[in-house]
Amino acid sequence: MAAHGYHGKTLDIDLTTGSFVSNVIDEEVLRHHIGGSGLGVRLLLDREAHRHEPFDSKSTIGFIFSPLVGSPLTTSAKFAVVNRSPLTMRFNDSLASSRFAINGKRTGHDAIMITGACETPSIIVVDESEVSLQSAKAIWGMTIPDSEQWLLDTYGDDYSAAVIGPAGENQVRFATISHDGRHAGRGGSGAILGSKNIKAILVRGSQRCKWADETGLV
Repeated sequence: MAAHGYHGKTLDIDLTTGSFVSNVIDEEVLRHHIGGSGLGVRLLLDREAHRHEPFDSKSTIGFIFSPLVGSPLTTSAKFAVVNRSPLTMRFNDSLASSRFAINGKRTGHDAIMITGACETPSIIVVDESEVSLQSAKAIWGMTIPDSEQWLLDTYGDDYSAAVIGPAGENQVRFATISHDGRHAGRGGSGAILGSKNIKAILVRGSQRCKWADETGLV
């Protein structure tokens, strides 16, 4: 369903194997759950995320982009981070808005789903539909503002970065994921990335969605 605000695909990344794949999302799933938190929880359930402890390497964390991301509608750059919370042990959604939503959606996916864990501190780099894992040794232990600046200086400011700080690295159960001075600040999503040895996620892309009535959106 590459229309009406959707690409109709998830990007699934397995950190343990270093593999990634684009998977089609059924049109009925998109129509029923719309996007954001609702779609995110459905994708977690499809991956049996409820069966794994939050800090288990088999746990899943997802970045879910709204069908309005990239549209002319004001304040539409929204995304949800979904995971099983290490603080409450329940499914958690944390809503945020920044350029990360726009660049994440432009990779050609409605969601980025991450499972597994890296052996050493790493950075996930998503460039269009390609994924690579890079060393985070240079910024492990660094604060979020300094880390984000290093990432953009190193990889280019056409990327957007979602980053954890020392709290996430040390798996503090209420640690956040930060991006462009904004925060996915609920439920310990930063601790989940820390447990997977992920310091940051970089995204950029150029793929745009179509809407049924683009002028009607504004």
